[in-house]
Amino acid sequence: MEKTTHSAAAKGMSRRTFLTGAALASAGAAMAGLAGCAGSGQPTSAKADAEPKTDGAADAATSQSGAASSTTAASFANQIAIAAVPVAEAGEAAKECDYLVIGGGNCGMMSAAHAGAEGLKTILLEKATVTGGSSVGTEVTQGYSDCKIMQECVNDPEVINMSQQTGTPNDIFTYFMMHNSWEANAELVSNFVHNNHRFHDFLYEEGAYPMMLLPSLDAPTGGIMYKGQGIGAFEVMQKAAEKYGVEILTNSPATALVMDGDAVVGAMAALDGGDPVYVKAKAVFVGTGGFSNNEEMIAHYMPGWGEIAWKNDAHIPHDGDGIRMLLGAGAVESDMSLAQPSASSVEGVTWDSAIDKAAREPYLWVNAIGARLGNEKWNVMDTMYKVGIKENDFTYFNVIDSAAVERMATQALMTNARTVLGSMDPVPEMADELEKGVKAGTVFKGDTLADLAKAAGIDPEGLAATVEEYNAMAKAGEDTKFFKDPAALFPIEEGPFYAFRLIPSWYSTLNGVKINGRIEVVDADGYAIPGLYAGGLDSGEFYKDNYNHGFSGGCSGYSYFTGYFAVDNVKDYIAGL
Repeated sequence: MEKTTHSAAAKGMSRRTFLTGAALASAGAAMAGLAGCAGSGQPTSAKADAEPKTDGAADAATSQSGAASSTTAASFANQIAIAAVPVAEAGEAAKECDYLVIGGGNCGMMSAAHAGAEGLKTILLEKATVTGGSSVGTEVTQGYSDCKIMQECVNDPEVINMSQQTGTPNDIFTYFMMHNSWEANAELVSNFVHNNHRFHDFLYEEGAYPMMLLPSLDAPTGGIMYKGQGIGAFEVMQKAAEKYGVEILTNSPATALVMDGDAVVGAMAALDGGDPVYVKAKAVFVGTGGFSNNEEMIAHYMPGWGEIAWKNDAHIPHDGDGIRMLLGAGAVESDMSLAQPSASSVEGVTWDSAIDKAAREPYLWVNAIGARLGNEKWNVMDTMYKVGIKENDFTYFNVIDSAAVERMATQALMTNARTVLGSMDPVPEMADELEKGVKAGTVFKGDTLADLAKAAGIDPEGLAATVEEYNAMAKAGEDTKFFKDPAALFPIEEGPFYAFRLIPSWYSTLNGVKINGRIEVVDADGYAIPGLYAGGLDSGEFYKDNYNHGFSGGCSGYSYFTGYFAVDNVKDYIAGL
């Protein structure tokens, strides 16, 4: 039962695999039987001289009035919450520890390893049969010039070095806050900026080594790609956790948090797949990876969004159970409508295929009424994502002509929509592939613009007027309306014409419940729930407006940070018990 399992995160799988919506079908059972899952009377953090709350999940709904309403009086959050178990009903403790970590991916394993190194008796529960989580999808992790790796490895000839001096803490903090409309938790962002080097230094000291040092696309930050990428860094974390005596239990899902009054004191867990038993702890950290595979939560929080791009989420149980347990302990939702964007996609088309590439080339982007949507020449994938997500039907169209088809067949592509490691080589078979798409219904074609508009469902008069205006600017060599790069400014005039219908795709859900700058889970009034911490995709208040790919490596960096930094605060909390 207690045998530790090293990450077996599908090293042979292609990163180019694309998961269609059908790949999420296996998650449908995750929400079965939830009505009545959440009980009333869930304790939340008690503040000094105040009466305790009695329905934390319902308070969450009140504070999140923008969420979709339920058909009953109870909020959606209240419906899906997994009620915490009062300690008096938990039974005798089957195991005891200082620190209980729920989730064995990037976030949880980093937390467990650091806790072990700090001398905390630590248990990690992983519901899957292997550890690793989304580490298989991790590429670059954000890092700054104060990291030992950035300082000591820049001259190693075996390390590809494209790095540059990163900005000051002021520069980085201001950049990130601006890109989140100054709505992110300022203390959380500040702590991330000041402590970023610490988790990288920990990895480095435990044996992780870079294969590449990179700048961010447009932020005053840098990035580190470790040898073995995310899997390589994860294996270092797990070896460190084992070295420092962390007990790692796979096939052992937590089923509910346990509370003593307003404090979390452990969790019920099905150890080795058995009946749930009480695992007692002085503090609990939840980092289970979000809710990418929970169809009901996706439908509620992210209605109308497109397919999930490959981040291994179809192969691991990211079904929102960590968030649901947190809600049952009095936590509140945090902007769960946000996801980590992966540009836009044509539904039913394989990732990185000819059609997939052509669909995101910066030609003419219009909506269903034929209006142009802005400057098509972009350099980070979240731009495309937000172009689509702002439309009423979550879609837009890319319109090209036959000259563009020839251009893509013979010249380097203008855009690399997927990954810094992808190819921008010409696609000689582009014309044939587009014709296959027309027959399959994934590409629209018309001998005239009017024919194309009818085939694609675009307003023909609107499209004609937009193309006329656009062509005039293209021939003049200057986009005086949206200031598109002239290098990507081509008239749309040579038939037959083609169009692609694009919908936003995404890598993972992004936010869970509200936390404060100390990684503590907070209740509806903003007070910390004693003994409860959450990180990575189970937590929120870091990303509030947008996941900006110009701030490269932010998602994995945030996961590492929350796992690592929580331990500092857990030590303080335990010392005060």
